[in-house]
Amino acid sequence: MSEELTHTGTAAAKPETLFQRVWGGARYLGTLLILLAVGYVGHSTHWTFGYGGHSEGDAEHEAAPVEEKLAATENSEEWQVSFPSERSLQRSGVQTTPIEQRTVKERVKTTGVITYDERMFASLSSRVSGTVWRVLKHAGDNVRRGDVLVIIDAVEVGRAKAEFFSDLVDVESKAEILASLESASGSVPQRQIREARVSVREAKIRLQNTEQTLINMGFALHKEAFEGLKDNERAKKLHFLGLPESIAKTLDPAETTTNLLPLSAAFDGVLLHHDLAIGEMVEIGKGLLEVADMRRMWLKLDVPKEDAARLVLGQAVRFLPDGLDQELDSTITWIDTEMNQKTRTLRIRAEVENPIVSSDPTTGNEVRLLRAQTFGTGIITLREADSAFVVPQSAILHADSQPMIFIKSEDLKFVALPVKLGAQEGDQIQVESDALKPGMEVVSKGSHVLKSEWILNHVASAK
Repeated sequence: MSEELTHTGTAAAKPETLFQRVWGGARYLGTLLILLAVGYVGHSTHWTFGYGGHSEGDAEHEAAPVEEKLAATENSEEWQVSFPSERSLQRSGVQTTPIEQRTVKERVKTTGVITYDERMFASLSSRVSGTVWRVLKHAGDNVRRGDVLVIIDAVEVGRAKAEFFSDLVDVESKAEILASLESASGSVPQRQIREARVSVREAKIRLQNTEQTLINMGFALHKEAFEGLKDNERAKKLHFLGLPESIAKTLDPAETTTNLLPLSAAFDGVLLHHDLAIGEMVEIGKGLLEVADMRRMWLKLDVPKEDAARLVLGQAVRFLPDGLDQELDSTITWIDTEMNQKTRTLRIRAEVENPIVSSDPTTGNEVRLLRAQTFGTGIITLREADSAFVVPQSAILHADSQPMIFIKSEDLKFVALPVKLGAQEGDQIQVESDALKPGMEVVSKGSHVLKSEWILNHVASAK
């Protein structure tokens, strides 16, 4: 069986013909010649078609600053492209335009909204349940810090005041007993003095708790202010606790409840709106009033994700609110730490002053230019350059990732010039190079024709 398989396998293989051997050798030799030719061309051109090829033999050329290379540009044929006649130049489609030198601003356009300054915005609510007893300020009124806006009638307030009064008297009474016992310590058992001391401490703790209860309700209270007063003086002081003197003096203690809790403004601003009516029930924690400082507003802008990486604090912002012909100037003061998951935009913030448009001399109420929740268009200046050389975008070419332009040196001669790109404004872009001078003309159309010819010249000069 083994011999059979061996014999069969040998019989299946056909001998190679002379023609096949010659053809295979020729194919191998041709491939070898092609590889050698590619290697020679690659070595001659340093494997690049960019400006000034590089190799180990060009170490000094590589180390030379770009400025030194540019100084010899116009005198080096490998950087030049020439046309044989005016006709050939016209047929090529090459057109030039003067290089502008001006201020250029790279900007991004976006949408935004005006909002209140969240640091100076407050929603007021009652810390106890009750009913509206009196409304002192109305929507649109200017308010000062400490102004009473509304007064709530709450049973818990009256109860807490009574407990505070009682605990204050209890502390004083027990303190007097302790002082009397200590003055007669020689004839009084020490156990009785110790019990009196404990009793005073317990009374002080209860007083401290009731004091804290009133503070939690919103009263500015210090028990030291009641020490040394007579009981009727204390009762009167507690009766109208927290109310301004201008209001308290108009109230009759005999006919006015002690349950009154004033809600006051925490800072200067404007009372935005409320729908409170006298006698209306008030719930704990429910927003009753809103106060905002309108002198300064926030601009919130949503920047596309493509431009988010170029945002930095301090960049200039110009905002045009809908319905107004007055632009607002500001700078970025805050950049969000995360992208909006739905819109894929980045939220930024700027702050602007809100000028007064008119005021009422009688009431002192003011009308300001900006209103919250007004939408508009914002323009952010990403970067800005003064006295910059500016060329059309169509003039920019790239060779080995190096930006370059073609400058007209003579009527039929053009020079390739490596540049550094800067700020972009519309279809214009800033270019930087020490070789640039005012009055130069840059190729704005047909520059790809020059690039093709330049590459051929560059390869030929390298050989």
